[in-house]
Amino acid sequence: MAWWKRTTTGARPTPRHGTRAERIEGLAARNRDAARHLADGDAAAAVRLLTSTVVACRALLGDDHPDTLTAEGNLAVATVADGRFDEGVDLSLGCAADRARVLGPEDPRTLDAQDALATAYRLAGRHAEALDTAARVADTRRHLFGPADPDTLGSHTGLALAQVADGNPTAAAGILESALRNADYTLGSRDLRTITIRATLASCRAVLGRRADAVGGLEQAVADATELLGPDHPDTRALRADLADVRSPAADRPQRLGLSA
Repeated sequence: MAWWKRTTTGARPTPRHGTRAERIEGLAARNRDAARHLADGDAAAAVRLLTSTVVACRALLGDDHPDTLTAEGNLAVATVADGRFDEGVDLSLGCAADRARVLGPEDPRTLDAQDALATAYRLAGRHAEALDTAARVADTRRHLFGPADPDTLGSHTGLALAQVADGNPTAAAGILESALRNADYTLGSRDLRTITIRATLASCRAVLGRRADAVGGLEQAVADATELLGPDHPDTRALRADLADVRSPAADRPQRLGLSA
């Protein structure tokens, strides 16, 4: 889900005064603060900020303004991240429907919302709906943008996770192997999206009992993340933890990804 990006920094109260442009910038600053809270792991703070931001956007810009739709999508994502899965599904459903109505069903922003909905379904344990939604988004993006488009690759990663959640890690591994070939060719190995696909594929291989392949994939993911992000970046540390999980005789999958056979 793309976050509303502007150059304004610093927390601000919900803007009620000033010119229209100043009030819009104030709302953008609140949205940016929410994104920072979410990145820092404080989803509850992000939800609080975004709830008031959505109300203010609707009042100032209207229900169907693209920035209102984006703020609503961000609220849905933050709600899911806060562990409120059923509420997050409801918000995600409304966001996807509104974007399809206002922007069209094949607009990239609508597809972003549908991708987020698939994730919300999966985390809520609604695996059949997650799989159906993820497959439709992946197929649409592949048709519109090609198999190597970064958003298509992201959708295929989501589809693979839905397959695993639905009990089919073999199908997930096949999807990810194809996605990894495209990502390596198009983006290169030291791109965060490629690293994510490689690590997720390694996790699937661990579930399938292919420990040596899983270890090799995660070793490369750790090396690439270290080069791209640095050894102390949270993502690099998380990948090292995944690698330790797979190497451990007591574990058969990276625990962070929650994969199960």
